[in-house]
Amino acid sequence: MILSLHIKNIALISSLDIELSEGLNVLSGETGAGKSIIIDSLNFVLGDRADRSLIRHGEDSASVQVVFSGKLSPEAEEVFASVGIEKDEVVIIKRTMTTAGRSECRVNGTLINLSLLREIVTLLVDIHSQHEHQTLLTEQNHIKILDRYSRDIAELKERFRIGLGVYKAALLELESFPPEDERERQADILKFQMDEINRVAVEEGEEEQLIREREKVYNSQKIISSLSSAVNGLKGEDSFLGAMPALHTAIKDIRAVSGYIPALEELAERLESAKIEVDDIAFALSDELENISLDPYEAERVEKRIDEVRSIKKRFGKTVAAIKEFYNKTEAEYQRLIGAGERTEELKKQIAKEGGALVRLARLLHAKREVAAANFEDAIINNLSELGMPNITFKAEINFPNTDAEILSSLTDDGGDTVRFLISPNKGEPLKSLVKIASGGEMSRFMLGLKNITAELDGIGTLVFDEIDTGISGNIAKVVTQKLYDIAKARQVIAVTHLPQLASMADTHYLITKSEQGGKTLTFVNLLDNENSLKEIMRLAGSAEGSAVGLESARELKEWANRYKSK
Repeated sequence: MILSLHIKNIALISSLDIELSEGLNVLSGETGAGKSIIIDSLNFVLGDRADRSLIRHGEDSASVQVVFSGKLSPEAEEVFASVGIEKDEVVIIKRTMTTAGRSECRVNGTLINLSLLREIVTLLVDIHSQHEHQTLLTEQNHIKILDRYSRDIAELKERFRIGLGVYKAALLELESFPPEDERERQADILKFQMDEINRVAVEEGEEEQLIREREKVYNSQKIISSLSSAVNGLKGEDSFLGAMPALHTAIKDIRAVSGYIPALEELAERLESAKIEVDDIAFALSDELENISLDPYEAERVEKRIDEVRSIKKRFGKTVAAIKEFYNKTEAEYQRLIGAGERTEELKKQIAKEGGALVRLARLLHAKREVAAANFEDAIINNLSELGMPNITFKAEINFPNTDAEILSSLTDDGGDTVRFLISPNKGEPLKSLVKIASGGEMSRFMLGLKNITAELDGIGTLVFDEIDTGISGNIAKVVTQKLYDIAKARQVIAVTHLPQLASMADTHYLITKSEQGGKTLTFVNLLDNENSLKEIMRLAGSAEGSAVGLESARELKEWANRYKSK
C-alpha cells in the first residue's frame, strides 16, 4: 500500500505531502482545485511519459516521490531480487524531470530505466480512470484476466509453458540443421579448418620468438665477428694482450709483494674471482658462437614459419587462446553436423511427443477456461446488475482451434485459446467487443465490477480510481460506493470523487483546495475530521453552507455508510 506521496513543483503544487492510510481513501474538492494534478503526479512517478508542461511555471525541475509499504507480493520480491534492488521496510520510488528534458527514476536509491519502473509498479499499484482502462482495452489481456479468476488454471498453465519451451527449443534445433548435401559441404569446410590449425600448431609467444630468430639469422655474420673478437679479447689466444693473461700476470705480481703489504692478498683474491668470472663469460660466448648457424636455408625456414603463424592468426584468432576457442567451437559444430542424421531423428520423435503432450494440455486448459468463463460471466453480470446495468449481457468468448495441427500452429504461452470479452448493455442489442464500447460510464462500472471480483486474486496492494463514478447518481451511486468499500476491505483504495455517497464511506477523507498566496495560485490537501467531512459531503450534495437540512442529510449518509461498514 501507499504510505505517502510527496509532490514538488507540479502545476499548481509547490510542495505537497499526503499521508495515506489503509482502507478507502477519498479525495474530493471543487472542480479545478487540483484533483487531476495529484493523479497526474502519481501517474508520472509510476512511469507515465515525462510531460515537461507539468513543471510549475518559473521552476527548472519537478519531482514526485511515493513511499510504499515494504510488504511485497512474491512476484514483486522476485523482480526486486533479479535487478539487485535493496529490499527494505519501505519501497521508495522517486522520479524527477527538468525543463531541459532530463528524467531520472530511482527505486530505493537504485537508478533504473523507465521500462523496469513500469514493470515494478504494475505489481504494486493499479490506476484506473474513466479514460484509462488499458488492460481491458487490449484484447490480448482478456485471457489473463479470465485466468486470474480461475485458481485451477495457474499450475496447469505453468506446466504448459515449461512444455512449450522444450517444444520450441527442439523445433529451433531441428530448423538449425541445413539439408544433407549442405551439411556435408559445411562439415568439409570445418574439417579443413581444424586440420589447418592442427598442422600449424601455433604455440604461445611463438611469433615473437620467430621474429627474434629472424633478426639473429639476418645478422649472423656480424654476431660471429663481434663474439669472436670478444672471446679473443678475453682469452688472448692470438696474443698475450688478452684479459685472461693480463689478469694472470697481475695476480702473480701482486702476490710477489703481498708479504710486505698484507692487504694486497685480499686484492689478489678479488682479482682471482674476477678471473674466474671472465673465464666463465668467455666460455659462454664460445658456446653462443657454436650455436650461430650459417645455413643459407635457415632464413627461408624462419620466414616460412612466420608466414604460416600469421596466416592462422589472421583467419582464426589473433591470440593462441582465440585460436583454441575457434577450434573448440568449430569442432563442436563439426560433430553436430556429422551427427545430424541421428540427432534430427531424435528431435522429430521429441517434437512429436512434446507436441502431443502440449495439445492435450491445451485442450485441458480450454476445458477449464470454459468452466471458468461460465462462472466469470455470471459474476460480472450480477455485479453489473447491482451497478445499474440490469439488462446487461456479457460473454467471455473463447475461440479454440479444431485440429491438432491448428492447435500446434497457434500456441502461445497461454495455450491454444484466444479470449475476448463481449458485452451488450441493453436488451435487443447484439454482443460487441468490450473494447468498442463508447460509454466511459459503462466501462467504469465494468472495471469496478471486475475489480470487486478479482481484488483478492491479482496480488496488487493499491487500487486508484480517478472519478470512476462519473455519470452515476442516486441509488446506483450507493451501490458503487459499497462496491468500492468491499474492494477496500482487502486492498488500499484511493478514490477521487464528486459523489457525496462515496465521500461518506471514506475511512480517510481528504479535501483538495486551491488559494492564492503571494500572487500565486497553489493547491493544498487537508485531512478532514468528522465535522469537516460532513461539511464537504454537504457541498458535494449541493447543500448551501450552514444548511441544517443539508447537514442532517450528510449525517444520514454517514450513518448509512457506517451501518454498511459494520456488517
